[in-house]
Amino acid sequence: MSQQNRDAAADGDAVYTAMARAMAGEGAPEERDAFRRALVADPARAALYAALDASLRPLSADAAVDVEAALARVLARRDQRPVLVAAPETARGPRLVPSAAPVPLWRSAGFLRAAAIVLLLAGGVLVWRALSRRSAAVQAIAYTTQVGAPRTVNLPDGSVVQLAPLSRIEVAPGYGQAERAVALTGQAYFEVRHDAAHPFIVRTGEAEVQDLGTAFSVAEGDTGGARVVVTEGSVSLRPSAGGEAVVLRAGDRGSVSGAGEVRVERGQAGEDDVAWTQGRLVFRDAPIAEVADALRRWYGITLVVRDPELARRHLTASFGTETADEAVQVVAAALGGQLQRRGDTASVVPAGGSP
Repeated sequence: MSQQNRDAAADGDAVYTAMARAMAGEGAPEERDAFRRALVADPARAALYAALDASLRPLSADAAVDVEAALARVLARRDQRPVLVAAPETARGPRLVPSAAPVPLWRSAGFLRAAAIVLLLAGGVLVWRALSRRSAAVQAIAYTTQVGAPRTVNLPDGSVVQLAPLSRIEVAPGYGQAERAVALTGQAYFEVRHDAAHPFIVRTGEAEVQDLGTAFSVAEGDTGGARVVVTEGSVSLRPSAGGEAVVLRAGDRGSVSGAGEVRVERGQAGEDDVAWTQGRLVFRDAPIAEVADALRRWYGITLVVRDPELARRHLTASFGTETADEAVQVVAAALGGQLQRRGDTASVVPAGGSP
């Protein structure tokens, strides 16, 4: 097979793949837009796509077809055949000779006929799945972080996750086929590439958060429940156990308690709620349980406040470059208590209290 034929074959594969992806409804929005522009610019390709798409509509995606074998036969047959063109007539009539400048392969009648047969047999969805299995099929995969070490995770669809320290996110098997689901333990900030056909869903132990075109953070607490802060767009929030969903918009905070109760604070969210994505911890009238959770993740410190009166107090403070010792000293002073340290455990007791 000549280099020109190989180049033409590569072009044909690209067009074939683009058609299969479009019929399957796959690809990012910008890829689908580019394909639509290509159809507008090339009426012949648009006519082929329309004909194949119309033929595929009645077919079931669950048909028992060996797509890999069919596709292999088509490509092998194509690669073994030279591209032929008609030479000038001789006394014996016209003759066919190998082309020095082959017609783009995807336009050749033989390749189009073969591609149509495979598409009609298998359906666009199955063909695309067969092709995509040759690349990186999305398997279940987990990302974790250690104490004081946040991490940025780029998902297959272009969405970005900032994973807080001591957190874990698991990408579900088949991510992007019907939905884009992830399971979160800990805290994360999501910048989602919106795709209404493949909803993005974050599941925690207590809540389910679905993207409606947005950027948002989700955090689990040590005592159960989940908190959601929306910085752009909107999300729907519902308890994992079921129930009516509520819509949170930019500037809203929402939470689900361990008992499945949903609470919404409209317009109360600000930069402080996601300051951790910039390496700062900001507490505004925060309960001790929330403070203890953050100290554990960022400093590896276990905060213990057993005195009921101190435990009911809330903390307003901000931490950036402080060490673990400095941070727990600030917490103890802000609560009006006395700090006692034993290794990684920091206990706050009433002033003058004994160890």
